[in-house]
Amino acid sequence: MKNIIKSGFGFALAILMMLVACDPNEFDKSELNFQTAPTAEEMNFTVAQGEDAFHYNFENLTPLSGIQTVKWDFGNGSSAEGNKVTAYYPLPGNYEVTLTIAAADGSEGVKLTTIEQTETDYAFLDSPVLTMISGGASATEGKTWVVDSLGSGHFGIGPADGNWPEWWAASPLQKTGAGAYDDEFTFTLVDFIFDYKNNGNSYVKDLLLNDPNYSNPVEVDGTDARVDFTPAAANWSLTERDGANYIVLSSEKPSFFGFNYGAANNEFRIEAITENTLQLSCIGADGNRWYNNLIVKGYEVPVVEKPLQENDIMDDFEGNGNVVWNLDDIVAFETITNFAPLEPNTSENIARYTKDGFEWTNVKTVLDYRIDLTSRNVFTMKVFIPSFNDYVTECDPGTPWLSEHNLKPQIDVKLQDSKKGGSAWETQQVRGHVFTEDQLGKWVELTFDFSDVSDRTDFDQIIIQLGAEGHCNSGIFYIDDFMLLD
Repeated sequence: MKNIIKSGFGFALAILMMLVACDPNEFDKSELNFQTAPTAEEMNFTVAQGEDAFHYNFENLTPLSGIQTVKWDFGNGSSAEGNKVTAYYPLPGNYEVTLTIAAADGSEGVKLTTIEQTETDYAFLDSPVLTMISGGASATEGKTWVVDSLGSGHFGIGPADGNWPEWWAASPLQKTGAGAYDDEFTFTLVDFIFDYKNNGNSYVKDLLLNDPNYSNPVEVDGTDARVDFTPAAANWSLTERDGANYIVLSSEKPSFFGFNYGAANNEFRIEAITENTLQLSCIGADGNRWYNNLIVKGYEVPVVEKPLQENDIMDDFEGNGNVVWNLDDIVAFETITNFAPLEPNTSENIARYTKDGFEWTNVKTVLDYRIDLTSRNVFTMKVFIPSFNDYVTECDPGTPWLSEHNLKPQIDVKLQDSKKGGSAWETQQVRGHVFTEDQLGKWVELTFDFSDVSDRTDFDQIIIQLGAEGHCNSGIFYIDDFMLLD
């Protein structure tokens, strides 16, 4: 065994690092005698062989007067705080270790050393996580992953301290044309090579578009962009921290998984992993947690076919309904007391929908079965729209069909196949009603007849669209007694 410890700089190639920090602490500020950090010449620490050839013990011997924190960086994205720490180096390589001592005034002293590891911990290479990511040592060509474009939540965002995309999750194929769905990500265990192939372009967050590696940006969904980009050679490593595994990428250029969020420290937390699926998250450049779902190239995710059922579908907003409504970016959809209990609607409660200028927003439900329209295929609903004047403003004068549709309030019911995600609209059947002036300010009972598509067996999503296609004006709508008639 040969382990050489020397001062200087080194390049940390792909490794896994598991860190056990002993005696982590921040020093009591009451013990500080001065406010300035030591210089590198004044700093001193020791490195000693640990319990085996792959563990090293580090101890800070620098006097701590006036010092706030003692931090270590072990050369591959892992770090620790405290006077005594232990690091694990299972693979050969040169690992640059940085000791940083910070004082109360914000000054820092930095001292470097390099660990040269010549041994291999072969037990480490049998790690189930490493094998699932890369295919293991026997997979000489590595294992290739792609974005799970047909799955919900393949991209997403949530709070930094969360573990699921609670704010937004991409629907299947929602980012078609963004440059992400043809990307390939190959992990090789030998030399820990990460090969990112993007076929010439990539999908990038708007706040990263000033990166000189990107060119010819084309907006996607009005904010982020598809850019021309040529990735560089890269390596990967795996590190464990606080009970979670992280993939760390290193390259001269950005490396990421289909959608560049600007991952902090180029590390991606593994949320879940199987032989064929990999769910990752990172802290993006905006401080939020962003998500990526990958599948092995060529893997087809099993589709659980929903049963075809003839069911009651009803919501009277009196607590007797069996519909769970999912809301888009609308201001409010709530149950209130019926302010106009007159025929044809004398119900005690109704639903109020408040739309505040958002386009393309709807009320919808996704059922856990497919609707059998064979014998029941007509929906009914009661609607109250207060006035005509709220709906006559043209939303987009440059789009005649939108302007025409927005001259009068309209109610549509749409049936769709939710499996298509962002492309569900391509499967839809629409039945609508355009209100006349004499129908405003009163309850109107409407029917939506789908009998001519009673042979369709793929519908499991119902959308109630209030205010016409692309309606961008604000307004208030009241509905009641939505149901599928016997």
